[in-house]
Amino acid sequence: MYVRRPSASGFYPMSGPELRRAINAAATSRFGPGFPLTPVKGKDEIKILGFVVPHAGYSYSGPIAAHAYAELSSQGAPDSVIILGPNHMGYPGTYIMKEGKWETPFGIIDVDAALSNSIIDRMSAHVDTNPLAQDGEHSIEVQIPFLQSVLGDKFKLVPISMGTYTPQVVRELGEAIAGSVKTSGKDVIIFATTDFTHYGLNYGYTPVGLDAKTAKKWVYEVDNQLIDLIVSMKAEELIETVASHGYTMCGSGPVAALLIALRRLGVKEGRLLKYATSYDIAGGEEKVDAMVGYAAIDFPKS
Repeated sequence: MYVRRPSASGFYPMSGPELRRAINAAATSRFGPGFPLTPVKGKDEIKILGFVVPHAGYSYSGPIAAHAYAELSSQGAPDSVIILGPNHMGYPGTYIMKEGKWETPFGIIDVDAALSNSIIDRMSAHVDTNPLAQDGEHSIEVQIPFLQSVLGDKFKLVPISMGTYTPQVVRELGEAIAGSVKTSGKDVIIFATTDFTHYGLNYGYTPVGLDAKTAKKWVYEVDNQLIDLIVSMKAEELIETVASHGYTMCGSGPVAALLIALRRLGVKEGRLLKYATSYDIAGGEEKVDAMVGYAAIDFPKS
């Protein structure tokens, strides 16, 4: 049986004790929720069906992501967690891990093969199930230790990695996820992971120049425009806005698929929990080499 091993070295520590300290530092930092993450308590009601979280290194986006996981810890434990993430490795399609296990320094999580295969069976578009399609990709991997901090090892996982995609594939995937969740008889929470604007010389993207103050104001404006579309559940408009303006949000497809699935599951709106940029969190020079926007958003039951 395939076991997906840790591969995102540099994004988070590869030893259990150091990883736990890194998560605690993120949660208790001034950009985090301000308190350590705590495990969920039993099978209380699931009140939040979905989340958007960032996926940079823990020292950058970890404090923002911790806001979502703090909300997760305030409700009951799900049976399974679906994570949609962008593929930064150049893979062109959609990959769903149909079986196997996922290992982190905290231990091993089983893939929910029944739920994964139900989603695959509902897709007419090609879905890759070759594990090499997401080999080395970090966007999903960096979420799992946070999940283990809150849920322990009592949940199963459905990892979905998206490279290039069309709006039709995004819609079909979202509908397949919703249909599979509805018929599964399980408590399922869906995550989509994205970073927002990638700005600066390192990204070859400087539409308003290199002055940090000017760039930060522009990044805030663009990211808040995109966040408004997300909390308003406007999946199709999100994809169109990112594409037509050439914005550098890396996970618009995964987020749009999440929104389509949640709409089918009856969710009406999302809530912004926290937003900041890497420049806010880590500082930077007067001229911008790299600035990335991060947001944590949740989607309560309506």
